[in-house]
Amino acid sequence: MSTDVLIVGAGLTGLSAAAELRECAPDLRVRIVDAGGAASPEIMGFSVPVAPGDSPEALERDTLRSGGGAADPELVHALAIHARPELRRLETLGVAFDRKADGSYDTRHAVGSSFPRVVHSGTSTGLQAMRCLAAPVEPRRVVRLLTSGGRIAGAQFADGSTLRTRAVILAGGGFAGLWKFSSWSKQLRGDALLLAIGAGAELRDPGLVQFEPTVTVHPESLSGFPVITTLLHEGARLLDRHGVSLLDPGEPVPPKRRLAELIQHAINAGRALPHGGICYDLSQLDESVFAERYPGYYRRFRKLTPSFRELKFEVRPGAHTTLGGIRIDAGGATSVPGLFAAGEAAGGVHGRDRIGGNAGLEVLVFGRIAGRSAADYAAAAPEPDPPEPPPLLTVPDTVYAEIAAILNDHFIPGADASRLRAGAERLAGLPDFPIVRLVRRVLNDAVEKL
Repeated sequence: MSTDVLIVGAGLTGLSAAAELRECAPDLRVRIVDAGGAASPEIMGFSVPVAPGDSPEALERDTLRSGGGAADPELVHALAIHARPELRRLETLGVAFDRKADGSYDTRHAVGSSFPRVVHSGTSTGLQAMRCLAAPVEPRRVVRLLTSGGRIAGAQFADGSTLRTRAVILAGGGFAGLWKFSSWSKQLRGDALLLAIGAGAELRDPGLVQFEPTVTVHPESLSGFPVITTLLHEGARLLDRHGVSLLDPGEPVPPKRRLAELIQHAINAGRALPHGGICYDLSQLDESVFAERYPGYYRRFRKLTPSFRELKFEVRPGAHTTLGGIRIDAGGATSVPGLFAAGEAAGGVHGRDRIGGNAGLEVLVFGRIAGRSAADYAAAAPEPDPPEPPPLLTVPDTVYAEIAAILNDHFIPGADASRLRAGAERLAGLPDFPIVRLVRRVLNDAVEKL
C-alpha cells in the first residue's frame, strides 16, 4: 500500500489539513486514519478579532502575554493573522455563526482575553465544522513511523501492516487522557508525540499542561464534563463548602492557570464539598439569557434540576490541554523531513497558559498550514523505500493505569518540585516503555518550568 500524504488524526486539525490538500494539490493521494477520541466535537467556538477595537495584533499580544514568555512568537503571529480568514472559510462552507440584532458577531469573552472574541454557532461549532470538512477516514491506529535516509518513508499499523508514504501529518491530539481525571477521552494518551519521538523529531515544553479549572465531579452523570469558564463573566460564582466565594467581587476573572490553582488550593485546604469539588453556582444567571446564548449547555444542564435557581455543580481542575508537544516551525514542519504536526500534538503556540478559544483557532489555522506544507513537500519528494519494521511492542493496560494514578497524585495545579519529582520516582517502578519515558520527560520538564 502507498499514498503521498498520510494524516494521523481525524479531528478538526486533520480534516483542515485534508481540505487544504484537496484545494492546493488535488492530484496527490491522501489517506486519513484515526483511532478515536477526537476532542474537536466539543469545541464551542474559536478566537477571532471581530469586536470593535479588536485586531489581530491584540490577539497576538494577548496570546503572548498569556504564554508567559514560553510561546513561539512566529507561531503566535501565524495564529493571529489567519483567524479572520478561517472564519470566512467556515462561513463559506455553511457554518452560520451567531450574530446580534445589529448584525455583529455574538462573541463570548474568554478568560485571559482583552476583548470578547470567541465566535460560535450555538455551542456546537466544532461539530458543525467537522461536518463541513468531512472526508473519508479509516479507523486504524498508527504505532510506528518508518524512515529511510532520515526522511519519512512509511507507517506501521497496529495490525502489523505497513503503508508507504512521502509525508505524514501528525494531528492526533495531546496526552491529557493519561491522567485519571481529565476532561478528554482516554484515547488522547500521547500517541502523536510517541510517533514523532520514534521518528527522530524533537519535543518542546512537554511539562506545560493546562488544567481546565471547572471540570464536573458531581452530579455523576456529568462527571468529567468541563463547565465553561466564560460563565464567570456573566454572574456565575465559585463557592467553597462554607459558601465563601473564591473570587473577590469586582476583580477580573484570573487566567485559567491561576483559576485552576485557586480551586486546587481550596480543595487542598479542606474547603471542598462532599464529592471533592468546589461549587460552581449558576443560580444567579439570567435563565432566559443563558438559554439564548448557550442553548446546548442549557438543554443539558436543565435536565439536572426542576428549578434553574438550584443549578449548581461540584467542579475541580482536570487535565485538559497539553500546551507542549512536537516542535514545529511556522510551516508545521518538524526536524524530520516529511514529518509535519499541528493542533494539540504540536507545542509552542500557547506557552504557559492558553486563552479560551485559541485551541479551536489553532486546529483550524495550523491544520491548514500543515496541509499546504505537506503538499509542497510530497510533490517534490522521491518515492520512499521504507525499511522492514521491528516487532510490535504492546504496553499492558496496567502500565497506563499506574501512569494515570501517578499523574493524578503528583501533577496537579500548583504542584511544587518535590511533588513532581516524587511522581517521577514512582515511574521508576514501571517497565521502560516509550510511554513511561515520555511521562518522565513531562514530569522533569514541569519541574524545570517552575
